[in-house]
Amino acid sequence: MMKKVLHIGSVGTSSIMKVIQEGIRLTDGLETKVIYSRDMERGRAFAGSAGVEECCDDYEAMIAREDLDIIYIASPNCFHAQQAVRALERGKHVIVEKPAAVSGGELREMEAAARQNGVFFFEAITTLFMPNYTVCRNMLPRLGRLTGADICFGRYSSKYDDYLAGKNPNIFNPEMKAGALNDMGIYCIHMAVDLFGAPQQVSYEAEYGPNGIDLCGTLLLEYPELVCRITTSKDRDLKCGFRLEGENGFLASEGELNVFPACYGEIGGASVTINEPTGENRMVHELARFRDAILNCDTEFFDRMCRQSREAAEILERAHQN
Repeated sequence: MMKKVLHIGSVGTSSIMKVIQEGIRLTDGLETKVIYSRDMERGRAFAGSAGVEECCDDYEAMIAREDLDIIYIASPNCFHAQQAVRALERGKHVIVEKPAAVSGGELREMEAAARQNGVFFFEAITTLFMPNYTVCRNMLPRLGRLTGADICFGRYSSKYDDYLAGKNPNIFNPEMKAGALNDMGIYCIHMAVDLFGAPQQVSYEAEYGPNGIDLCGTLLLEYPELVCRITTSKDRDLKCGFRLEGENGFLASEGELNVFPACYGEIGGASVTINEPTGENRMVHELARFRDAILNCDTEFFDRMCRQSREAAEILERAHQN
């Protein structure tokens, strides 16, 4: 059991926050003290269902509390950067749900606020911390020179029927900086950035809804000797997974990237199977790593994650400028 407990103020009451709260409960050394919601009644109901004693509707008051170490932000995308910077300025560590930002400028503001106030911020992107992904990443050099990369994550949104009916759910609202690429494609983007780095060219072809939101699309990331094709959607179920091909073989998986299921492949003529235990909640792997970084003042990890998130945000920005 961890001796030090980091206390969290959580922002948001969406379905993803339910998964987050379960992950926090399952992670030693972390405890949610308070839930913030703009709607006090909704916040109170959510806190009760999550087993959290306190709720509030005053964000500034929450981030001023001396008994909180971390602010976990899972609000609509358009609020991420502003809320993160304010919490960092008050000396709080921050975990931000993906995407942390949708432009390089926003990300650099967050990074500067963290460094100026001696705290960390991390983008919550489960893919990078799943056990099967870690094994695949470590095996990648064995493929030799890469010749192809396809990454896909898309599924029919539970809010799409409301959108078709003329309603305006946050996840299909351009003002919320939502849409297929920002919501689902960001997992694929982070995988590409982590494996291949920042691309030279970015192009995005999408299908757009009546209000201009991207419902699905294909993103091409061009590197000197490789093109990575990313496919994403929120208006249909896609055959999710990835396939990385190289001179010596391939690695592949069929399943949702946020949980990164078992992988398979062939390297040097030999079959490969990767099936690491992932646990009951996909959030616990990243939460434990963020906890350890904060407790151990791991600036090297912070620097690496800042670069990762900055390059991902810049890809989103370039993609939407097309």
